[in-house]
Amino acid sequence: MRRRSRSFSPSWLFVAGAAALLAALVLPDAGQAKKLNCPVPAGQGAPASPMPLRFGIYPGGPAGSVSAKASPKPEIPAKRLAALKTLAGSSPFVVRLYSAWTGDVAADDVGGWLDGEIAGYTAAGLEVELVVRYKPVAPGGSAPSAFADHVRRIVRRYGPDSHFVSLQVTNEANLAGAPDAADGAFAGAAEALVEGVIAAKNEVRRGNHEQLSIGFSWAYDERPAASSEFWARLGRLGGRRFADAVDWVGLDTYPGTWAPQIPRSNLLPGLAAGAVQESVRSLRDCFMPLAALRASTAVHIAENGFPTGPGRSEQIQSRVLDAMVRSVDAIRGRYGVTDYRWFDLRDSSSADPNIESQYGITRDDYSPKPAFATYRNLIARYSSVRGARVATSADCRRSPIAVVVPRWKSKRLTSLVVDVGGKVVKRVRRRTPRAVRISMRSGKAAVTLKLTAQEYGRRLTRVARRTYRVC
Repeated sequence: MRRRSRSFSPSWLFVAGAAALLAALVLPDAGQAKKLNCPVPAGQGAPASPMPLRFGIYPGGPAGSVSAKASPKPEIPAKRLAALKTLAGSSPFVVRLYSAWTGDVAADDVGGWLDGEIAGYTAAGLEVELVVRYKPVAPGGSAPSAFADHVRRIVRRYGPDSHFVSLQVTNEANLAGAPDAADGAFAGAAEALVEGVIAAKNEVRRGNHEQLSIGFSWAYDERPAASSEFWARLGRLGGRRFADAVDWVGLDTYPGTWAPQIPRSNLLPGLAAGAVQESVRSLRDCFMPLAALRASTAVHIAENGFPTGPGRSEQIQSRVLDAMVRSVDAIRGRYGVTDYRWFDLRDSSSADPNIESQYGITRDDYSPKPAFATYRNLIARYSSVRGARVATSADCRRSPIAVVVPRWKSKRLTSLVVDVGGKVVKRVRRRTPRAVRISMRSGKAAVTLKLTAQEYGRRLTRVARRTYRVC
């Protein structure tokens, strides 16, 4: 399996000033994210309140470094899968994987390793999200179009798998100078992002892969002018075609580890939670409109983490994780946040004092840190409708089950797809009923309803997830 890596400096400079398109910049107290004062554009409106969060995690261990660190300990696939299934419980759960396009035909052939990775996770009932990085080994104007062709092949290869649910095109294309982690270090990254997203979405539509959503990521950046220029450039390059192709935007944020820097104290969990919320707000209200992305475009927390190490106890990691997840759930309706991914599952080397070896919520032998149980409990709580009680024997239903179809106010529905346990069991075209009856075996079953609608010539999707206990 190829590894995700990060290698940029943990100290970014605060940059004064603001882009012309932003009203003002207010400098915060030390340890807080910078607050950008930017009004929501006219007509943008608030995003519709989403369904409960869909959680996930990067299952690897190594995460790169800015200094020397110990070699990674070998992974143990059986223990890795067991840990993932324990985290997931009965909730939908996404395994986040990373791959890269380089332009080297042999290196870019994913069949030798990625086929097995994806098949193993989907066979276990887990969902898969794939990041395709843009890392050309040779300069050239054709690189973005060649990358787009590679993305099309990825969609054709894995799109038919109903558990392959999400594709991220490029990684952190807004950051330069960190080639091990961020695609912005490579010439043509913005063009590759735009061309790749459009190509991926066209292939999804062509293949009718209704479960597969397309997005890209943005790394939190304390330089408002640079961020504004990046987003405005995406809008100039892609226009309406790009905006229509983007299902979601992923936020990568590591408060207290990268930016913003937060002093280690008892206040750290709360400050980290506030920094995540401010990052989401600035992304939604300030930057996404610069690329003409609508309120219906979802926000994902694509990477969020806090490693252990010297001065960073396992208990602090657990508290920070808890605070950040709760903060995301608190604002998911206001800002249209639908997904959350933690970085990552396992330490690279737990004995190494370098914090970049200890991102995991398990140690390198897969024994759990306190944060593992914390994340498992948060997934169980926030993947369900808030306030729902634990099911008892009196809650089970007899098959067939009447599944109520959620209303989508002011939208003209065109189709409904119902998935039970990863298998499509019903498709309804045009006139969508108030409820559908589904035959299910006894036991607990996860039901996914995917609604499709048309608005101003644009195809919109909404996903609802429910769990039923069948007698």
